[in-house]
Amino acid sequence: MGKLKSGFNSSRNKMKLKAIRKGQLRRTFCRNLELDHPYASNFRTTPDISNVIHEEVIDEDDINITPDTDEWRKGRRVIELGVLADNLDCKLCGLPLHLKHAVKINECGLGSILKIMCMNRNCNHLNNVPTGKRHGRIWDINSKVALAAIHIGLGEHQLNAFLSILNMPTVSHKMFDQRSKEVGEVLESLAEESMVEWTEKEKTLTKECGGDESITVCVDAGWQKRGSGRAYDSLTGHCSMIGSKSRKIIGYKWRSKTCRICEVASRKGKIPKIHQCRKKFGGSAKAMEPDMVIDLVREARLKG
Repeated sequence: MGKLKSGFNSSRNKMKLKAIRKGQLRRTFCRNLELDHPYASNFRTTPDISNVIHEEVIDEDDINITPDTDEWRKGRRVIELGVLADNLDCKLCGLPLHLKHAVKINECGLGSILKIMCMNRNCNHLNNVPTGKRHGRIWDINSKVALAAIHIGLGEHQLNAFLSILNMPTVSHKMFDQRSKEVGEVLESLAEESMVEWTEKEKTLTKECGGDESITVCVDAGWQKRGSGRAYDSLTGHCSMIGSKSRKIIGYKWRSKTCRICEVASRKGKIPKIHQCRKKFGGSAKAMEPDMVIDLVREARLKG
């Protein structure tokens, strides 16, 4: 949340902004899932075993992980049934495992690992059972949720608000940022391939209509912050080039007047770390549109 502008700096607005910030931080960093709301009934559907004394369970590193019967049962989680079914066998003795023998759960964003004890008295191995697929050390579900957030235009706080209402684990800022960068690079490469493909189709359609390969296009630009008519102060802008025959995007450009990593380093008087800097424009927001159009036309001519 940004700072309150002068003229609106009342005590009521201050308290409202403070409550909003507190709620956002609580949703982001609170990892403990509570029992779900009793929508249908008020009576207890499971026996109360909170006073049961559990036997001590020690893992391979001699760490006491005495079972907490309620810990892994709380809330909702995303589970791939095929992956879970394929891993419900003891890694040592091969006997089937049961979910009710789970003693702990380790959450990694929306992915999770269940620690399930083998009940074979000659084994008693503590198995790590994943609830979903991974590519390398990255959970597929975390990459998918970042892709979904980009697709429907959700930010980190909106996504965590959505997950908390569903009583699901929230995602951290670091994880969401890393997965967004991972997905963003793939989206950019696919966009480049799509534009090359439709540029060739646009040339073919133009030639079939009796002309040469000199295509006709239309361009349109926009900003992420609406202009008032008197002031255009958006920090970012975008522009698309659309073919007149195919009506598909054959080029796009964007401009940004800021880079958070560079700003933080400058504020601290340090040299920015090596990163993919997004700052590529130093003029006014209104000057972004002609600059992007000229760049698109120049690039189209170079590509032929």
